[in-house]
Amino acid sequence: MICNMKPEHRSQNRCRSAKPYWVWLVSLSFSCCSCGTQNDNGTPLSRPDATDENAVKVGLTVYNVIDFGAVGDGQSLDTTAIQRTIDSAAVAGGGTVYFPPGTFLSGTLQLKDNTSLYLSLGSTLSGSKNLQDYDQEKTHLIFADDAHNISIRGAGVIDGNGPSFWDNGRLEQWLQGEIELPRTKDMIRFDQCENVRLEQVRIKDGAFWNIGFGDCHEIAIDGIRIRTGVYENDGPNTDGINLWNCTNVTISDCDIVTGDDCIVVLGNSRDVTITNCQLQTSETALMISGVQNLAFSNSTIRDSGCGIGFRVWTDILVDGVTIDNITLSTSKRYQGGGTAIYIWSFPIYTETIVADQQDLPPPGVIRNVNISNFVATANGLVCVNGYQDAPVEGLTLDNVQFTMFGGKQSEYNDKPPYPYPIYGFHNASPYGMFFRYVDDLALRNVRVRWQEPERADWGSALRCWNVNHLELAGFFGRHAAESTQPTVSLQGVSGALIRDCRAANGTGTFLELLGGTKSVSLIGNELFQSITPVDNQSGHEYFSANNHLPEK
Repeated sequence: MICNMKPEHRSQNRCRSAKPYWVWLVSLSFSCCSCGTQNDNGTPLSRPDATDENAVKVGLTVYNVIDFGAVGDGQSLDTTAIQRTIDSAAVAGGGTVYFPPGTFLSGTLQLKDNTSLYLSLGSTLSGSKNLQDYDQEKTHLIFADDAHNISIRGAGVIDGNGPSFWDNGRLEQWLQGEIELPRTKDMIRFDQCENVRLEQVRIKDGAFWNIGFGDCHEIAIDGIRIRTGVYENDGPNTDGINLWNCTNVTISDCDIVTGDDCIVVLGNSRDVTITNCQLQTSETALMISGVQNLAFSNSTIRDSGCGIGFRVWTDILVDGVTIDNITLSTSKRYQGGGTAIYIWSFPIYTETIVADQQDLPPPGVIRNVNISNFVATANGLVCVNGYQDAPVEGLTLDNVQFTMFGGKQSEYNDKPPYPYPIYGFHNASPYGMFFRYVDDLALRNVRVRWQEPERADWGSALRCWNVNHLELAGFFGRHAAESTQPTVSLQGVSGALIRDCRAANGTGTFLELLGGTKSVSLIGNELFQSITPVDNQSGHEYFSANNHLPEK
């Protein structure tokens, strides 16, 4: 994902409300036609092969691109013929534009109301390698503006031919800042559209983002597969699915492999469900930067740069996120390995330290985030950096298991800077769990393990700085072997309930209370395997009851 978004991507306009009825005109409610039927202009309509059961349905009007002049030989430019087919379907009130087996080379195509693209098994819609074959303002392969009831379906392939725009050494020169890199925009782009469905298609090698939505309402994406190069040198900026100011979205049963973020939710998006997906990227698998009511569940993130990230700055609101039943791994192949979960908030988008005297805009807001039933192997486990004047509000981790594998040296482990660099989560975040500027933090049934051979510099399993109202319940783990750091360190924490925790065998100091920490209660903890249950340097007394301590 890149951050310098164009103004049209930031539009705050809301889509018009849904029509009083929901109907997929792209696949239903059209009169049946036979091969001999003609349009008013004499152009024949034809049906796909009867073997294509998904396309042949009673009441389905089909417009075969071959009948409108498309060749499908992979050499002839079929843009005009395909667009003529789409336009004919739209003029007639809607229908399905059918691609039989073949390779259809094309520039920019515009979908219109009540039209569907159906790519049969064996068909490929191939984006031209010549930038001049695209609309010069909308250099997309497929786009729609203010369209209703549109879809892309079938078992065929949409190929953006992305590498053709950066081959012959151009990518390396661009990465060094030596040249520009002219290429197409989002391969598939929808703006201010309503009732959009993507189903089963295979999407590959977008030259930029693969699929982008802006100010759209009612989106269903089911069973699609996206493939681009995983790393920057073979897939730069190739986000999978980006949602700007979108509402009522369901993404399910998708398999996405990209060179940049797999799924990005931004702006004033609302009511987004992502489930049963498989994600892989060298960047962040799920990026959240503006949404109310998002549920991400029953999915895997494999061999990625980072797992799940929240990035918030001025005017951005993230409120109501549940993440449940996720298995995740980051990869040593990407700068040694990234962070499983990171949450970042600051008034401005910054990659550097900001001078104290600098005037800053109002901060964004992150609140009501619940992460549960989560298993992760990563080089950085959790890194949460709220803003000092607007902490993260209401963060819960419940039933989570982390394993830190130590694929890199972390320059920020001992003293995480503030503000934290926004790209630091790939190769420099703390090893264990780190929370700073959080109000109402609950960590329940958390397990932390270290892969062997352990290093002393990995340090603590959990550190909380400037946290108000901490609940630590059912924690099990210890600091890294041979480390002199405590397992759990609290600094500037106000109001902590620590209960039902267990110190693992080999624990030196289990709990460290540093300056600014007060109102701490330890109840019912199994600390007998630690050498020092509590090292209190806070200057405040703590309450202790029913703890199993080591024998003296």
